[in-house]
Amino acid sequence: MKKSIFYFIVGVFALSTIAFVNKEEATPKEFNQSFSDVLLHSKQYTLKVAEAMPAEYYKYRPTDSVRTFGEQMTHIGMSTSMILHKFIKGEEMKMDMEANHKLEKSIGASKEQTIKLLNNAFDDAIKSVRDMDDKGLNNTFVFPFAPDKPELTNEQGFLFLRDHITHHRGQAIIYLRMKGIKPPQYSGF
Repeated sequence: MKKSIFYFIVGVFALSTIAFVNKEEATPKEFNQSFSDVLLHSKQYTLKVAEAMPAEYYKYRPTDSVRTFGEQMTHIGMSTSMILHKFIKGEEMKMDMEANHKLEKSIGASKEQTIKLLNNAFDDAIKSVRDMDDKGLNNTFVFPFAPDKPELTNEQGFLFLRDHITHHRGQAIIYLRMKGIKPPQYSGF
């Protein structure tokens, strides 16, 4: 009887080990679907933050050394498009930081234009990650804004994109609180 229990336990352990070892890695299409879902939720939450600020406060800045609320939100949209097209997709784009700052100020002064920009940037990023194949996810690019200029895969580029959105959206949430506006409830998933 003891031998039977012993062999049963060894068999269960062996089968569970084989099942664990044979489990396939997530396929790129699984990354594409799960990450596009993450971006969709990020879009929805970011738009709630943008909508929460009244239009007359889009030019609000807590101190002279930072962007206005509208500029923060516009920066999310513009940088999402730039990271996606210039780095992840490798498209030719002129990077004129001075012109970009002027555009941030112009678009960021309008709640309506800012929200339109955010919608377009997120929709483009969501479609791009859904459509990217295995090779596209594994292509690399050099990211020049980091001090060590790392080489990233496009998959890492998408993850950086999410982090960058989160960073600036968090700053915008503080602006809402400083104006006495309750930010939307966090909804990461």
